[in-house]
Amino acid sequence: MKRRDFVKAASASFFSLPFVACSTEEKIPTPIVQLDSGKIRGSVLDGVYRYLGIPYAEPPFGENRFRPAIARKAWEGVFEANQYGEICPQTGGGGLDGGLREGQDCLNLNVWTPDPTAKGLPVMVWVHGGGQISGSGSETSSDGTHFAKEGVVFISNNRRLGAEGYLYLEELFGDGVGPGNLGILDQIDVLRWVQRNASKFGGDPNNVTLFGISGGGAAIQALVSTEGSKGLVHKVIPQSGGHSAQRNESAGQISEFVLRKIGIKPGDIDSLQKAPWRIFPEIYEDIEAQGLANPQVYLPMINESMPIHPVDATYAGIGSDIDYLTGTCLDEGNLFNALGVSPFESRSEQLLTTFSIKKEDLLRSYLSARPELNSEQAAATMSADMWFRVPTIRIAEGHTVLSKAKTYMYLFTWESQFLGATHAMDGVVFGNGVPFGLLAGFNSTEKVSQQMRKSWINFAKYGDPSFEGFRWPEYDQTQRFTASINDSFSLLTDPYSKQRALLEPVLTANWRDSGL
Repeated sequence: MKRRDFVKAASASFFSLPFVACSTEEKIPTPIVQLDSGKIRGSVLDGVYRYLGIPYAEPPFGENRFRPAIARKAWEGVFEANQYGEICPQTGGGGLDGGLREGQDCLNLNVWTPDPTAKGLPVMVWVHGGGQISGSGSETSSDGTHFAKEGVVFISNNRRLGAEGYLYLEELFGDGVGPGNLGILDQIDVLRWVQRNASKFGGDPNNVTLFGISGGGAAIQALVSTEGSKGLVHKVIPQSGGHSAQRNESAGQISEFVLRKIGIKPGDIDSLQKAPWRIFPEIYEDIEAQGLANPQVYLPMINESMPIHPVDATYAGIGSDIDYLTGTCLDEGNLFNALGVSPFESRSEQLLTTFSIKKEDLLRSYLSARPELNSEQAAATMSADMWFRVPTIRIAEGHTVLSKAKTYMYLFTWESQFLGATHAMDGVVFGNGVPFGLLAGFNSTEKVSQQMRKSWINFAKYGDPSFEGFRWPEYDQTQRFTASINDSFSLLTDPYSKQRALLEPVLTANWRDSGL
């Protein structure tokens, strides 16, 4: 299976499913809410107030294309927030059914609240996955109804993806054009919107938790590493994030190739902004064929706005005032193996080669720690961990060492019927069933979903994910307490100890200086 085929399959299956209401209850119009940009009216469904498709910025096309977002101008009359807005252009499949459409007016967000007249409710902002090339805030799996019913103001949103969000153009077109991190800067604009408007929905702008899965988890760590985010977020939950970054040299090579491919000369901003957006997804495979993915084509970029590698950020004291709850799944690679792809092998080889770690020794440590795996399964697990688990542990340990804020670690061990505890299964926290229920088969997600959501909400409310029946201690440098998330939570002590002894150089080295 080619990478583009994989992107279509994975993003369509996991990250970009359209919303389908699971209730036949009649929608009731909400009272009008006055935002800083105008009046809106949503609907009440299943006892929850929903406001969908609220624009937070001007359309990022025309003269605004490849530039930082501009806050939405005030509108006249009442904006009817009853349906999802356009989603941002995708590189890969998904998100095109059920009335959802890619389009130019895509910088919008959605709000679920139990009571817009309440005061001081915790705010949880969801950052969708999709590897920075696909996905949206309108996915079935991340409908916020359950969170709102349990006392949270829940917000999902869209951000620019692929070339629109991460193509680096400043060296070819001048400052302010394509700085390489527009997708992350969009997410910061969402948080600024939250600061201005959360209280209108009953939320506390001084208690904002950012959480997201896969590419969303990676985007969260990139956002924390970006200077403009300071003070806008108070807690984060990066779930199964593949944390990496793009550099000037590789980003410049990608941009030069893209411009040659579409026939636009450097400096011709008019032609660039008029280029059909569909042309960029069409040449994605050509970029990869040039060997320019390092380790991916479109990633948050180390530059003036994000001057440090996201994996190094906590060791530099960045995010020291933010509480962290982070972790990965036990069998991250199973989904990708089922699709017939191994997208992590080159990254794994890079890590092991850079630090002179013998692959066969590390493989033996996996077989020793998990005797239920055969050699092939252990090798696949090892490769996926290099992408997800290892950088997550490094980020958590840096935060533990240098931060007075709290650090919590989890390992999602609940097994689906078909793919075990695979990548993104920790998305069952939403309790929406799709698409996770399809993978779970006859294994019910209800109990793990309810307990996980209770834990996540307690963390958002109090900064402590413990709940009745389970005390979750903070992660530290000695016992490395890790919560095993299953139908019943349990406590693990340093569950990665067998591999840690071999991977110590990876976990302690500066990733930027090491070229990672």
